[in-house]
Amino acid sequence: MALLTKLGNLPYPQPTDAADVPLHIQSLAEAVDGRTVLRFADVATRDTKVTAPVAGMLVWLANPGRYFHYTGTQWHPIAPGAGHKANTSTGTTTSTAYTETLTGSTGDLAAVTFTAPPSGSVLVSVGARISGSAAVACLMSANIRTGTTLTLAAADVRAAIVSGTNQCSASTQFQVGGLTVGAVCTATAAHKSAATTNTATFTNRFVTVTPLT
Repeated sequence: MALLTKLGNLPYPQPTDAADVPLHIQSLAEAVDGRTVLRFADVATRDTKVTAPVAGMLVWLANPGRYFHYTGTQWHPIAPGAGHKANTSTGTTTSTAYTETLTGSTGDLAAVTFTAPPSGSVLVSVGARISGSAAVACLMSANIRTGTTLTLAAADVRAAIVSGTNQCSASTQFQVGGLTVGAVCTATAAHKSAATTNTATFTNRFVTVTPLT
């Protein structure tokens, strides 16, 4: 009867065991299989192959090209770094409600897609060079979504604010908690003017999302 190693619980045969080398190698290979860095093409392939993951499992996914570990409840990226998205074009708005699109702006939205970390909390930073056509506040915040559901709307208390016609660089940070661990989320820049008579101008906009432990 095979015994198990003290640390990894890997099986090894005893002198009294039947001399079945293929069987012994198979037993060892199966025991080692779930302890190595598993490699798969994508999430779907991983989930098809690993139907009963255990805490501590480590996998590499070619798409998106990252390592993930199993926490016991979720697959999560190893040491996820901050996500950053910038848009250097200039856009304007006279909307007094937060809008994600700006007149004249080109390229993608200033939006960061991220996976909610095990803590369920991230730090969101937004900023831009901002100016107005009048001495009226121009504000930039961010909408937070889990999937397509808006979970935290842009708000003045979470906004970078510039008042006046001089172009100024402004930024702000705010913490977002209570996110569903492992969920795919987005943080998208949102902008507004404090009055429809004021044209708010934004350029060099950015959004950065930093996972918190």
